[in-house]
Amino acid sequence: MVKKNKKINYKFVIIKIIVAILIIVFAFYFFKNIIDLIKGSTDIFVVEEGKLSLDETRDAYIIRNETVLKGNNYKNGMEKNISEGKKVAKGDTIFRYYAAGNAEIRTKIDEITKQIEEAQKKEKVISTSDINNLKADIKSMVEETYASNDMEKIEKNKKQIDEYTSKISDIVGQNSPDGSYLKSLIDERNKYYEKLTAGAEEIKAESSGTISYRIDELEDVFSSDNFDYLSKDFLNKLNLKTGELIKSSEETGKIINDFDCYLAVIMNSDAAKNAKIGDKVKIDIGSDEIVDAKITYIKEDGEDRIIVFNVNTLTEKLINYRKISANIIWWEYTGIKVPNSAIIHEGDLCYVKRNRAGYNTKVLVKVLKSNDSYSLVDNYSTEELKELGYSTDDIVNMYSIKVYDKIQINKK
Repeated sequence: MVKKNKKINYKFVIIKIIVAILIIVFAFYFFKNIIDLIKGSTDIFVVEEGKLSLDETRDAYIIRNETVLKGNNYKNGMEKNISEGKKVAKGDTIFRYYAAGNAEIRTKIDEITKQIEEAQKKEKVISTSDINNLKADIKSMVEETYASNDMEKIEKNKKQIDEYTSKISDIVGQNSPDGSYLKSLIDERNKYYEKLTAGAEEIKAESSGTISYRIDELEDVFSSDNFDYLSKDFLNKLNLKTGELIKSSEETGKIINDFDCYLAVIMNSDAAKNAKIGDKVKIDIGSDEIVDAKITYIKEDGEDRIIVFNVNTLTEKLINYRKISANIIWWEYTGIKVPNSAIIHEGDLCYVKRNRAGYNTKVLVKVLKSNDSYSLVDNYSTEELKELGYSTDDIVNMYSIKVYDKIQINKK
């Protein structure tokens, strides 16, 4: 008996081969994902427009160009013509010292002022716009004083209220009939005022600038003419407290040159070590005050550097303190922000893996700025890509990075 040859079903064989190939491909990707999972897990980051900065917070010593003003009669009491923080011109009378024996005169003035207040209550006062304005100012200042916990401000407001009250009395006296009791009291008080100011020692501004009565006796210790005296030992031995308010003096004043204010800082960061004279930065001195500054002096001191920043404005905080906490902002940029862990380095070039619809694409990026966690990146221009050696055909087929793209982060 002769056996017939079986007919081979080629169609079935082809299907089996295709199925086998698919199984192999599936297995390949399955094991590849397992290997990737073992090597390190991945995550997705949505590219965003963001701000990146490099900054550090350090204690800063404030150096001002200050001229201390003090007369011979400083023990007799001071009358301030120009208040704290106001501008003065050369030759302006800033404050005066009373002559000796003024205590009795001032006591007499206080007594007469009380008598005037009582007389005003009994006498019909003609209301004027000036009186109404002064009364409104007094009411506002009383409310401000009541709400304040700053003893120095409270004392300042009380003096201002007394001045306004005295002005009201003067206006009332001017409108009072001659020979009235109220007018006689006001005339008597004015005569005592004349005695008080007669022979007083007037202190005038030797130069223009900003007036301050906050004296810490370091005005001559910190010089802005030459910073060679600065060192870690010098600054540390001063034992200054950060953020401590300089007390206001009732004997002495000073003129601050508006154009010369400096911050001396001890630093040892990489940014500080790479800093150069002339570099421009921004400094956050607190209370939402960010000022422009320029490095004007650098001195090596062991492993640290003494860096002096020239600040281009004289704010209230820079007048009232000698040592503050300042945030040095070395640079600040806005752009396409990505995590550093998403950047792949290959020689001098950098890439990110963009994920769209499940497909990863390698995208060439230009890193502009980086800090410890993030980088700002951008796409290369056509000219830049040509300089890197890419052909026109290569450039046409290259991908770019955009805001809201999804990129792969490699977690270690």
